[in-house]
Amino acid sequence: MTDWIGNTLGKVHIELLLARGGMAEVYLGTHTTLQRAVAVKLLRNQYQGDPELLERFQREARVVASLRHPNIVQVFDFDTYNSQPYLVMEFVPGVSLSTHLRALHERNQKLELPQVSQLLTKIADALQYAHESGVIHRDVKPGNILLTSRTIPIDKNIPLPADAEPILSDFGLVRYLNSASQTATGLITGTPAYMSPEQARGDRADARTDIYSLGIVLYEILAGRVPFEADTTMGVLFKHINEPPEPIPGLAPQIQAVIDRSLAKKPEDRFQTPLELARAFEAALHEHAEAPTIFPAALKPDSTSRQPRSRLWIGAGLAAIVVAGFLFMKLVPLPVAAVTPTATVLEHGHEPLATTPPALTAATLAPVQEAENIGLMRFQDVTSHLDGVIVSAKGMPSAPKGKQYEVWLVSTDDETRRSLGALALDSDGNGSIQFVDEQGRNTLSRYDRMEITSEPMPDPSPNPSNEVAFSSGIPMDSLVHIHHLLVSMPDTPNQIGLIHGLWNDTNLVDEYVNAMLASYKAGDEAATRKNAEAVVNLIVGAHSDQYGDLDKDGKVTDPGDGYGVLLNGDSPGYTGGVYSHAGYAMMTSDAPASVILHGGHVQICVQNMEQWSAQLRDLALSILAGSFDETMRGTIVQAVGLADQIINGVDLNGDERVDPIPGEGGVKTAYQHSYYMADLLILPGQGQVMHPDPTPSGASTPSTPGNYDGG
Repeated sequence: MTDWIGNTLGKVHIELLLARGGMAEVYLGTHTTLQRAVAVKLLRNQYQGDPELLERFQREARVVASLRHPNIVQVFDFDTYNSQPYLVMEFVPGVSLSTHLRALHERNQKLELPQVSQLLTKIADALQYAHESGVIHRDVKPGNILLTSRTIPIDKNIPLPADAEPILSDFGLVRYLNSASQTATGLITGTPAYMSPEQARGDRADARTDIYSLGIVLYEILAGRVPFEADTTMGVLFKHINEPPEPIPGLAPQIQAVIDRSLAKKPEDRFQTPLELARAFEAALHEHAEAPTIFPAALKPDSTSRQPRSRLWIGAGLAAIVVAGFLFMKLVPLPVAAVTPTATVLEHGHEPLATTPPALTAATLAPVQEAENIGLMRFQDVTSHLDGVIVSAKGMPSAPKGKQYEVWLVSTDDETRRSLGALALDSDGNGSIQFVDEQGRNTLSRYDRMEITSEPMPDPSPNPSNEVAFSSGIPMDSLVHIHHLLVSMPDTPNQIGLIHGLWNDTNLVDEYVNAMLASYKAGDEAATRKNAEAVVNLIVGAHSDQYGDLDKDGKVTDPGDGYGVLLNGDSPGYTGGVYSHAGYAMMTSDAPASVILHGGHVQICVQNMEQWSAQLRDLALSILAGSFDETMRGTIVQAVGLADQIINGVDLNGDERVDPIPGEGGVKTAYQHSYYMADLLILPGQGQVMHPDPTPSGASTPSTPGNYDGG
């Protein structure tokens, strides 16, 4: 997305980037006529050139802009600039409830119950107003509740002032209560830690889903944690659907009863309106007036006694969710070991790869060959990420007499074309072309379609003819999430593609685990513990409670970028991100069969890796806490084996190969199948787009309305 700082959109001068999310960027600006600060949300370019999506954006923007409530962020205006939609919104100075709660918990503090009731009532009133206006929020969570004050600036490090106001933001996942087409089943929207059971199942959801999410927020305020936690997104969703929340230690029974009813699995068993929940909470406080505060048992000042937990903002179950977050860049310290691990740094500004990714060559084409197509185009790594393309034809009809086939990469945005050369066929119609970008550029970032044209032989012109014999493309709704996997994800540090971030971090984990073993063998206890700290920090991510100076040497050792392998706080972690966007690509209404097949394979591998990474984290924590003796050696050896398993997978069934099945596939297998998701099957005719049907036809691409929030 373009850097908008310094530009003027309409009457708004853009001054500062506030946040970057999967679907939008949010900037601080000044309205040049009114001379007031505003927030500007610029939507990602999946809307460009699609009148249907632009129309939907305008329709949803009108609905949200029509909401007038003191506890809802006001939308002032919406428009497009060079076909790029944007919203102009009220700028709310302050911090999010998520940030404030995190700061409280770090100080072993809590909100007073009367103040909790005050905040809850105002949020509930805002939600009820939205529901009565026909709008469901669908992503109620502390991160979407802003805290502001008219008297003093809100600071996370000081108590909230008496006039603190909660402002509900980001109605980007709204659906209209009266629109069946927008409350259809099969699509999961929301944030896993705050998601209702019906959302987790992908079922039709009504306004009572917001009541459940508000109950989760209330639980977190009182307990210092969300009620359902797990190392994986699927584990969290399973608990929402099947398990009751644990009672909050020390909480009055009257208040616990309010929590339990708000978190009922069946919508009909919950409070039926947000204000009904808020009033029940206030009544419970009056019944138990002798309990003005709550002391969460889980909060302890000694960081070594903290219990493992992941506060999930992003992930996916049967589908995927994109969430905006603030990310932190970390310096990259070298491992402290007898043997220092090395990394291969690719040219052209790409992120460093810890080791060379698995080769994607003509020998790996078999998994996606289907009887109904006559070949495919596959993107591959040669000198950098996706700088190569291989085209393989099988049984292709010969070119017309006196002509030859020429293969082209095509950009939908501006119809730019790049010739890959002539495709020579043998007598059986088989042939192949390999292409490498001379500048090492990611070809998928620049081109999204392919064409094979019939050209004169010899061909004196560098331009393509109008005779398109074969073509292919992936529907845009799936392709945007494949891009997040393979090209760029705005939420990641340096906007690296999610699968490449996962590859880098898991290989760093492997390097530091082996450095830990080398340090132990050299008798260097300090280096052993420092490398164990690096392993934990790489896995848990900078937003985890388990992240930090774990060896107590005064320094935080994190050789990664802070995003984490596992879900953590404001970050999905690379496993959560890969799982999410593979799921998004699969769940669109017109997702191609190959995307669904290989996206599922990616998700299975990620689930394996999440389990193994959690086990490795626990081993590294035990190494940090244990004695430097022979017992530690055995634990380190186990860690080395687990790290290798995360990278290479394991041949669980003894068939002499690692498959994308439960218990086998690791990051290498996930990496390969994420690339397979971008495969383009060669289809006869012009303007072809792959569909679930193995024999698709037609040039048009059905569109599924996109999300316009930053999350």
